[in-house]
Amino acid sequence: MHSMTVDSEHQSRSALKPLLIQVAASAVVGAIVFVVVQVFALGVDSTIISLLGDRITERGGYPAALSPVIGWGIHLGVSLSYAALFGLLFVVLKRAPIAGAALTALLGWVTTLITAPAISVTIALAAREGFPGSLPGLNWTTGLTLWNHVGFFVVCWGVMELLRRRAVSRN
Repeated sequence: MHSMTVDSEHQSRSALKPLLIQVAASAVVGAIVFVVVQVFALGVDSTIISLLGDRITERGGYPAALSPVIGWGIHLGVSLSYAALFGLLFVVLKRAPIAGAALTALLGWVTTLITAPAISVTIALAAREGFPGSLPGLNWTTGLTLWNHVGFFVVCWGVMELLRRRAVSRN
């Protein structure tokens, strides 16, 4: 009986590894695409990397040279959490194409809604100011922010599926 438990634990871990790789790869690719879209649409000084990095270094008293490192670090961390949420829900929904499309739209919309409050909290906490006393309202606009968030999840879905299919074809 013990060997069955060990075997099933090993199978669970070995099944989890490809998903973790898919999540990590999709987060990195999605994060890069997200910023590239911002650079082309808004300019290099108007990216989430610049916004986060500059505000956190200014308000937190960190050296200005750390701005890009802080901005990228936070952006990649958020991207990883968003990709993990997408990946988990997508697996739970049995990787059905309709589930991927629905998750892409839903998560793109929800993450757009919380953009301003999330950025406000992130900056305040990273600058060691504590949780803000008040938060900006939800973002109900349907412009670049929405489409860039939806695009992020499209990229996540595509990278995860590409890597999954590649792994299946190798076996």
